[in-house]
Amino acid sequence: MGLGPYVEGHVLSWVLFMPGATAALLLLSGALIRGVFGSSGLPGEVWRAVALGSTSLTCLLVIAGVVAPFDPEKIGLQWVEYADWLPAYGVQYFVAVDGINLYLVLLTTLMLPLVLLASWRHIERSLRSFIFFLLIFESAVLGVFLSFNVLFFHLSWQLALVAMYFIVGIWGGRERVFAATKFLLYAGFGSMLMWVVILVLLRLNFEATGAPGLDLVSPPGSDQPGLLDLSIAATDGGVEWWQSQTWLFVGFALAFAVTLPLVPLHGWFPAAQAAAPTAGSALLVALGLQMGVYGLLRFALPLFPDAAAAFAPTIRALAVISMTYAGARALWEQDLRRTLAYLAIVQLGFILLGLFSLDEVGLVGAVLGSLSRGLTLGACVLLVGMLEERRGTRLVSAFGGLVGPMPVFVFLLGIALLASVGVPGSSGFVFELLALAAGFEVSPWLAATACAAGLMVGLSLYRGYRRLAFGPVVVEENRGLMDLDWRERALILALIIPILGLGLYPNPALRRIEPSVLEVARQMAERRSPDGPVATSAGSQEAGVR
Repeated sequence: MGLGPYVEGHVLSWVLFMPGATAALLLLSGALIRGVFGSSGLPGEVWRAVALGSTSLTCLLVIAGVVAPFDPEKIGLQWVEYADWLPAYGVQYFVAVDGINLYLVLLTTLMLPLVLLASWRHIERSLRSFIFFLLIFESAVLGVFLSFNVLFFHLSWQLALVAMYFIVGIWGGRERVFAATKFLLYAGFGSMLMWVVILVLLRLNFEATGAPGLDLVSPPGSDQPGLLDLSIAATDGGVEWWQSQTWLFVGFALAFAVTLPLVPLHGWFPAAQAAAPTAGSALLVALGLQMGVYGLLRFALPLFPDAAAAFAPTIRALAVISMTYAGARALWEQDLRRTLAYLAIVQLGFILLGLFSLDEVGLVGAVLGSLSRGLTLGACVLLVGMLEERRGTRLVSAFGGLVGPMPVFVFLLGIALLASVGVPGSSGFVFELLALAAGFEVSPWLAATACAAGLMVGLSLYRGYRRLAFGPVVVEENRGLMDLDWRERALILALIIPILGLGLYPNPALRRIEPSVLEVARQMAERRSPDGPVATSAGSQEAGVR
């Protein structure tokens, strides 16, 4: 790779810790300068420039050191790094990459420099603190996506949620305190459930092996079993009820459902989207929401396959109910940011429909859907933020005829919205096609209802876009609006290009995702109880074949 011996063997550690280490170094440098020279510390502009350099370097390191040399033919983990951290408590530093988290790591490192550029001229209050929490958020999300130790995953999860709480609560709009508090309450409920499940897994593993351990799979070069080697009772027959797959899966599923967000646990999301600053809103939809999908696929499904199969019909039904609810709400919503929040819930429905088909095609669609949702919604939120910065409002009724003064903005927003509703040639089309193909196999009626909900939100976006972009200019303030400058065009194109690339030629991504999805399907099939529930005929057939 040409990255040097100090990087190649520890490339994931460099990627994971570079943003957080940059935040710590900036903080310590500022404190040192204040102590020695008595000044106010490093200027905010220095913080911003250093943060942009650090996040950009992290992104380049992922592209050159992880994505480019990734072997799509290899089934299993790549670039594994393992070290004892708190072995007495089952906590190891265990990070690795496979086809499931590869593109989520790339998406994370891509979004942070784009968000910094998008907020370059518009965050002035407490700028250094803002940069600090952005960098901490990046390292925390990378920890979520890279960790194969359940407790390290949980700690990273908690840190990401806390960083987002401060971003929303300090730099948000008028309702920022209410929205941040609501977010923290929901997130705290989910994190508490996850923590309880982790403690139960720790006890079960200790009873089975005589040693604490929370690694998902067996560590490299070790005969110590991982959690996927642990036998967990499918039901509470013969064991305490809280030791069965049923209740452990429910705990994990509820924790992840909060951040998906799945109705009825979605109440925090529209409020947080409306109140958050543009940077926080973009990071929330592009990265925060994907953590829940990743947690389900990486941990909940392979650890508790019988419970997942038993609850699959219920979760698919909840996904379609969420889509229908969000589609109906979007029809009457005037706030552009809230409309995008409901669009995110509709996209989630497609992802869950594929994920809980428990079929290889649906699982691949769910992974690709997480990437697509991050790209499309991230682009939409950034564009709406640029418009709000010019006009001070997000209400559709405040606009009209923007194609005249802002043709580039209207064009790019149109592409992002079309990709969000799955128009052919976009990443949204590919993942929705895969998810619906799996969904129709298990429940044609639910899949058809999902399509109807998608049409509802598509109609809402069409009406809002038509009113915003075309027709007469009814508000005089709109006549003099400046179109996107080159900085804004460049950062939106950085998202639009992969959206179109995945839509027109998805094969490179699919080749890297599919082997890891097959491995998850194999793990689930091996861990299924012979007397366990059957999710669907299609899902059971796939498991039996593979």
